[in-house]
Amino acid sequence: MSKQLPIKDHIDELFSIEIDGWCYGIQNYPGEVYPGLVHAIIRELAPSYRVAIEHNFPFDIVDVSRRISRASKYLVHEKEICFAILAQVPNPSTLSENGQYILAEIIDQVEQKYGGALSRLQKKWAWEREQQAA
Repeated sequence: MSKQLPIKDHIDELFSIEIDGWCYGIQNYPGEVYPGLVHAIIRELAPSYRVAIEHNFPFDIVDVSRRISRASKYLVHEKEICFAILAQVPNPSTLSENGQYILAEIIDQVEQKYGGALSRLQKKWAWEREQQAA
């Protein structure tokens, strides 16, 4: 039973344009593309993941990972990129109920393709809670 939430403010189009721009930048990077650069870009996109989730857009994380991997000439595998993106998504405790639902949809994509996504995130969130409590 999946509910379809309306995507707000054309964020799906804006998100796609942003990913296209970063992929273009990676493909046309004047120096040598290296894994750290790709991971820095994934971290740089963290606010965009949050905005997408808050605007009810369950972006296709597998497709985004494939596009970034292809742009880097497969220097970084799409599975590694998927998990790197997941490491940047917001903690569900900071999201509305709808945001939590959208986040769950995104996590589920990785869970279905690779497995282990939810357990990895649950450990991360538990660690974050411990840090906040300390």
